[in-house]
Amino acid sequence: MYDLKIYPTFTAVGIKDRVAFLSTDGSLLHEIVISQQVPAEPDKTKEGENGNAPQPAHVVTLEYCLASKVFTISLSDKSLQSYQLKEAEGHLSSEMVGDRVPTTRTIVCMKFASKHGVLFGCDKSDCFEFDPVGKSDKRSKWILGHMSQILDLAVSADERYIITCDRDEKIKVTSYPDCHNIVCYCFGHQEYVAGMELLSPSMLLSVSGDNTLRLWDYSEGKEIASYALEDPAVGVTCQRLNEGSGALCAVRSYVNNKIEVAQIHPDDPLKRCVPCGTISVNAGSTILNATLNSACELIILAIDKESKAVQFMVYAFDSIARRFQECTDHVLQKNLQSHFRESTVEHVRDYSTLFKNTIDNLSDYFERKKLKISGKKSK
Repeated sequence: MYDLKIYPTFTAVGIKDRVAFLSTDGSLLHEIVISQQVPAEPDKTKEGENGNAPQPAHVVTLEYCLASKVFTISLSDKSLQSYQLKEAEGHLSSEMVGDRVPTTRTIVCMKFASKHGVLFGCDKSDCFEFDPVGKSDKRSKWILGHMSQILDLAVSADERYIITCDRDEKIKVTSYPDCHNIVCYCFGHQEYVAGMELLSPSMLLSVSGDNTLRLWDYSEGKEIASYALEDPAVGVTCQRLNEGSGALCAVRSYVNNKIEVAQIHPDDPLKRCVPCGTISVNAGSTILNATLNSACELIILAIDKESKAVQFMVYAFDSIARRFQECTDHVLQKNLQSHFRESTVEHVRDYSTLFKNTIDNLSDYFERKKLKISGKKSK
């Protein structure tokens, strides 16, 4: 399992049981190693069988709260572990906060609501409110659900809305904290909604398996614009550019070694979308994750298809040519590659299961009927 996130003062990369923190200049700041649960009676586990051996606690996803400096990791053993980060004079340290919070199912996406001091996390079909630092007696509370698999989560800047998207083409806007109130749905996608980004307090960007990128006035459920993509999307990362230049969007493609890039102008009356080409990595690699930093550098986490060895790449955006160029000697890339040089990722997320299976049980019937009618006419 794996994740890659970028925050104002550091980049966090989680692979299996390790999370590395690197500064904006690429130097290693800190590392967290997830402690593994030891079986109570390992001698009773039969050879060749799992017995009662606990599930490994590997990183599924990460999230950081800038206000409280709490860093939370969702683990594959169905739990959340939080840490208090301390930054001082270019140094970073962490201290574990409380015990692990057990979850019913694995949390796959998370977002902090710093004003309310809570963490929202979604598993396959439900969204929960968590108290990651244990201030309240109840560490988790169910707040909303979907009838389908939840794929991404966003929280409005004023924390009045929780926005969730799912496999069944829906984007759901829910009021917070009165989550029984569904504000609206954003309908328009024809396939799963893979990812979302808030471009402004009122505008949401979404990408989908239907080969489109769309802009929404999410509080009204109104589609503002739609742009065609070359391939189905499985994720998106956005970064605001200088005033009046819009936002840069990098869309991870279902084609697993490709990223489509576009410059969106959400403040423009025409809501222009300017294609900025594609990034195609080596055909022997699979892109696992990609995210943009404030310098408009795209950091890519990938693996070699054969050896499963972790790979890192950094691309810099040329605003004049409107193209990304690979930085082969970037400090961040070198340090990440060195730190995770022996790491592998064996299990890659399978996005093919997100597509709807269409069942045509009428074609054969109509064909038989056609033959029957033609047979009667021949008589």
